[in-house]
Amino acid sequence: MKRVYLDFAATTPIDSRVSKEMRDFELKYYGNPSSIHREGQSARAKIDFAREVIAKFINAKPQEIIFTSGATEANNLAIQGTVNRAILSGNSKPHVVTTLLEHQSVYNVVKELEKRGLIEATYIKPSKDGQIKASDVLKALQPNTVLVSIIFVSNEIGTILPIREIGKALAESKPGTRSPKPVFHVDAVQAAKFYNLNVEKLNCNLLTLSAHKLYGPKGIGALYIKSGTKLSNLIFGGSQEYGKRPGTQNTAGIIGFAKAVELLGSLEEREKFRKKLAKLRDQLIMGLQTIRNAELNGPAGDSRTADNANFTFYNVDQDALMTALDLAGIAASTGSACVSGSTEPSYVIESLGKISDRASATARFTLGKNTTVKDIKYVIMTVKEILTKLRNENEK
Repeated sequence: MKRVYLDFAATTPIDSRVSKEMRDFELKYYGNPSSIHREGQSARAKIDFAREVIAKFINAKPQEIIFTSGATEANNLAIQGTVNRAILSGNSKPHVVTTLLEHQSVYNVVKELEKRGLIEATYIKPSKDGQIKASDVLKALQPNTVLVSIIFVSNEIGTILPIREIGKALAESKPGTRSPKPVFHVDAVQAAKFYNLNVEKLNCNLLTLSAHKLYGPKGIGALYIKSGTKLSNLIFGGSQEYGKRPGTQNTAGIIGFAKAVELLGSLEEREKFRKKLAKLRDQLIMGLQTIRNAELNGPAGDSRTADNANFTFYNVDQDALMTALDLAGIAASTGSACVSGSTEPSYVIESLGKISDRASATARFTLGKNTTVKDIKYVIMTVKEILTKLRNENEK
């Protein structure tokens, strides 16, 4: 059976050119990049080059790029590093502003810090169509706000948030209204393949990236830390990554990360890719909207990222739907892969008011460079057949 993979937001298949680059590197450069001998320094030079590639991608300085084990670690370093630094400064209890559209590696960290009594937090709730206004974020600021952490593109429902507007407003806030200004962190993991991540234009202090969302390897991510931004370490040890993330670097992963970023191409090439996927996404959304008791989660049109279609289907069981899709050869998800298997409803979908007393199932279909028109037609037809069958069984 031919399988249709529509879970690119969870992870992307590694590009063959990336895997070749990593394999060639590992066979030749095996030294520890922290060693002073030739083998070690040869590996170090390759890491330095990769750091420059990723820095250029977001218009940053190479020394502002810190490699991590992935986006979850990068987000934890951004949030806990900022909060712990504020606590050590001895000021009032820190306040954090975030949203109900965040990835679990942001939302759950903020929740845990709040639970421990270390911070106060405000969670901006989206509108029914999954959008958040910059003004709502700015209204939530308090004199003790130390961090604003906002996702660029919702990994679940595809909303594109007004990152530039928020960053500009924070940068232009009048001195003295709050001192110092809040640190602005952007989770750009789902945005990198399409959008301009020029950190100067985003006016952010911190920005998270992940390789495996970009047809690169798993287990490698990065945190941009703007020069002058102070964070407390999560990990203590050696002097790797400018002392901010000790431990022997994942050298092959870093090389693969840089190659994946390089293969994304120019902004013009990414825009062409975005438009291609947007047409397929719209075809999928229009097809699924013809199904009885099917409701799109998140905004439509340009406010939605090009690769995401998230639906709630009423009068059907969640587990039954996902099992049937898999058996029919369709790889989709209920939301973030980080909570796969959870029986709890998504806080993102809950924030839209989509959880009701009647049975309902949420399915996220996310497209990638391997997706075809034929795939979309098959998914529309198959989802219709599956829902008809499951609902008929429920009525018996």
